[in-house]
Amino acid sequence: MKETRIDRVDYFVISLYLIIGASIWFSYKFSLLRQENINMVLLWLTFAGPISLFLMYYQRLRIPTVSIIWLVIGLAQWYLVDKLKSNHDFDSVIGTYADYDLNLLAMIVIFTVFRILSLLITRQEFMMAAWFSPKDNRSLNPLDYIFTFMGLILQTILITEI
Repeated sequence: MKETRIDRVDYFVISLYLIIGASIWFSYKFSLLRQENINMVLLWLTFAGPISLFLMYYQRLRIPTVSIIWLVIGLAQWYLVDKLKSNHDFDSVIGTYADYDLNLLAMIVIFTVFRILSLLITRQEFMMAAWFSPKDNRSLNPLDYIFTFMGLILQTILITEI
């Protein structure tokens, strides 16, 4: 993949992510859904959003503009999560349901580190080792498998514990 600029697919995915986030806020602000349902949506998005981006959108994250946009969204979520920590509506057994929204920021950092390491070690772009992930015109190398596995483990287990 040699694309270097933002495309319609990026606008679509970013807009969809923001619309879902705005819908959650709107539902909470105007009590359109019960709080338990809003918390479950937040929990579901914790994994569905960042892991989907990690597995199926990673090639687009190689474009600096796209990565910066997602980084800004992740930082904005970090700010909002910090504001929600004192709101007892989002309390869960291990913190708040909003805490998990830090996964987007973590995913961007994880992907960027793996990409840089892959370029340094193999001189190839990092490629996801999943059958449904977009492929570059090359075979997977052992580092792709290791980084994909580590990324999913970090994203699903370790990050939610922080």
